[in-house]
Amino acid sequence: MWESKGLNRREIDYQWPSPSFPIINIRTGGIGNGGRRVAIGLIAVGDIAIGIVSIGAVSVGVFSIGAVAISWLLSLGAVAVASYLAAGAVAISSWFSVGAVAISHLAIGAVAIGQIAIGAVGIGQSAYGVVAVGQHGVGLIPITMDFIKWVGGLFKG
Repeated sequence: MWESKGLNRREIDYQWPSPSFPIINIRTGGIGNGGRRVAIGLIAVGDIAIGIVSIGAVSVGVFSIGAVAISWLLSLGAVAVASYLAAGAVAISSWFSVGAVAISHLAIGAVAIGQIAIGAVGIGQSAYGVVAVGQHGVGLIPITMDFIKWVGGLFKG
């Protein structure tokens, strides 16, 4: 149930209530061991984590936190991919994303791409930002159809 290789190698292997049916599974390979340990359970923590709640360098689940996080409801990580909510440096989802690069229906980020995009560079049907590219929107540099029609209207008699 509990196995540790000491503080120098920092390897953790813990399953609760039992190794055959882990509700909570914590498995890490330690620093410099070269091997990645996979944790599978309802709550999984490890180098690679797969579970309803997963936390790890690579995590897959319903709620995921990690460097690369892939989930159904919520992903938090450097690269976050989710069906509904994603937050991270690169965030991709079908509904709401927040990140340096956000791609979603509603995207908020430095570079935001989506139906509604809010960011330094907003690209979408409704774009808001310093540079706004899309059908509608507001920006210091608006490249929108509304702006093009407005400028075209200035030159019509």
